[in-house]
Amino acid sequence: MAESTIKKIGVAGAGTMGSGIALVALYAGFNVILQDPFPEAIEKAHRYLEKFLSRKGLEGRMSILQLTEQLENLADCDIVIEAALEDLALKHEIFRSLDDRCSREAVLATNTSTLSVTAIASVTKYPERVAGMHFFNPAPVMPLVEIVRGANTMHPVIDLLSKFAVDLGKTPVVAEDTPGFIVNRVARPFYGEAFRLLGERISTHPEIDLVLRLGAGFKMGPFELMDLIGIDVNATAMQSMFDQTFGEDRYRPHPLQVRQMNSGNLGRKTGQGFYNYRGEQTGIRQDEPPPATGGKGTILFYDGLWNTDVRTLLTSAGYYPEDFPDDIEKVLAAFVTQSHSDDLNYELEKLDWLLPPEVPVFVQCHDAVLADHLPAGRYNGRFIGFDSLFLAQGRVATLVACDGLQRNVRGLAENMMRTLGRLPVWVEDAPGQILPRVICMLVNEAAFALQDGVADKETIDLAMQLGVNYPKGLFAWGNELGWRRVLSVLDHLMREYGEDRYRACRLLRVWARQEYRSEPGSQEEAGG
Repeated sequence: MAESTIKKIGVAGAGTMGSGIALVALYAGFNVILQDPFPEAIEKAHRYLEKFLSRKGLEGRMSILQLTEQLENLADCDIVIEAALEDLALKHEIFRSLDDRCSREAVLATNTSTLSVTAIASVTKYPERVAGMHFFNPAPVMPLVEIVRGANTMHPVIDLLSKFAVDLGKTPVVAEDTPGFIVNRVARPFYGEAFRLLGERISTHPEIDLVLRLGAGFKMGPFELMDLIGIDVNATAMQSMFDQTFGEDRYRPHPLQVRQMNSGNLGRKTGQGFYNYRGEQTGIRQDEPPPATGGKGTILFYDGLWNTDVRTLLTSAGYYPEDFPDDIEKVLAAFVTQSHSDDLNYELEKLDWLLPPEVPVFVQCHDAVLADHLPAGRYNGRFIGFDSLFLAQGRVATLVACDGLQRNVRGLAENMMRTLGRLPVWVEDAPGQILPRVICMLVNEAAFALQDGVADKETIDLAMQLGVNYPKGLFAWGNELGWRRVLSVLDHLMREYGEDRYRACRLLRVWARQEYRSEPGSQEEAGG
């Protein structure tokens, strides 16, 4: 065990999280007292701890474990971590009792994921020794611990818990006491926008999961992850966020989420959630992207704001993207990455007259839906919306069919994407499609967390990567995508839906202006 002034750890609550926290402390060599008022919970925790300590050859550590049903047996612990249900009244009862029984020097921590640490501490005589110590499930595996500073928490308490987390082999991040802290707050759009996409029939839940996995590199899609966490747990967290922020629209629970919870199909723990876990076939799409076979031929390429390495992708696959091809009859396809504001409709109408009717025209759909792009031309049954933000970075091609899309054009479009090594997935024509909508809303929420002083950029990015296995930090992602593009997606969502839910954080506008001013050719660069 690492040298520490902390010798004995108490854990109040022997459920999944409490037992996991106790196991982490036993792994690190701390004396542990695990308490729960229910004998069956104690028995289950005993079996769990014995099993996993034995797997590591640490069965001898059972001798430094005490299991008890009595809360007063935690009185001589140096740190007590409460890991009871997310119920404020229950936590108040526990903390009143701990405050009366534990020594004045003991630190009292709550593993709450969304409730206010300040509110939990308010029933104690010594709120300055109360803080949040939020582990992530499964606690023995996940490396992150959020150390949450309540309104009255003393700095030495935060320092002690941060060092204790390091002694446990965890990475601590310090957050202010705001609803959801860092991870549970910033992650809300991952689930909320997925429900919106499903509820509006823009795509199915297996396809949404597939696109987020293959397109952006998430380990699990939102519906898979909710099944793992527990749909009731996720819905409760969303409702808690909504209530604590006095009805902030970004955290509004979706009726489908509530319906699923009320059905009793709560995910893996019940054998059925969005997917079935009782048999061999879950229904989770495990499609693999096709191998990139490459191709040859001329591509008419209209460059613009939304070209995020699409031209490079086409070139690396063996195609020849050209702005002004010599022989228009030999063009295999056209890609248009211009912004909707750059006379895009005029350019598409011109293409519709120039190109043979069977040539597919791929049009970015991030700042307007495909229907808004379509010209009144002769052959507008060959226009296809596509996600140009993530086409080059991911392994999926999200496509939108125009009304009356010709069957042969659809086939040509799918085949072209396969030559690029991308799995084609068709979705309905809606603002932001899947990846731009979800990712830009996540970036927006991270910006709001920064603006609200929850933590700094580096801490938020680290927390999202370690706490929920995000492939990138959200500020790093936003910078990579470009702040002007992120802002354009959000503004498009706001125009289309007219909901405050999609308002962009003020910081995004600041960064977008800075980005524009730093580009070659801007007025500032030119000395204007």
